[in-house]
Amino acid sequence: DAADKQELDPSLPARADLLVVDSREQCARIGELHHALASGLIDEQKAVELGEICALVHPGRTSPSQLTVCDLTGVGVQDVAAANVVMANARERGELIEL
Repeated sequence: DAADKQELDPSLPARADLLVVDSREQCARIGELHHALASGLIDEQKAVELGEICALVHPGRTSPSQLTVCDLTGVGVQDVAAANVVMANARERGELIEL
């Protein structure tokens, strides 16, 4: 991601019932959150970090009718954690090919 990259109209994160980000600080600089903040449509507190949902600090989505926007700018530690889960599941199913 980069500060000038924009894929969503800033009104979409503003309309979202749940705006999930991988890193509030990073997304405020280079994500869709950045553009929504710059437009004045939302404040940074609307964004919920994915880690807060995984740690059950925030409930996340509570209804199928909620509009959820996920703004992921790339956090290496989360990528590694996800890869570890995929590898463990593949190993458990006997689908992992050891090199």
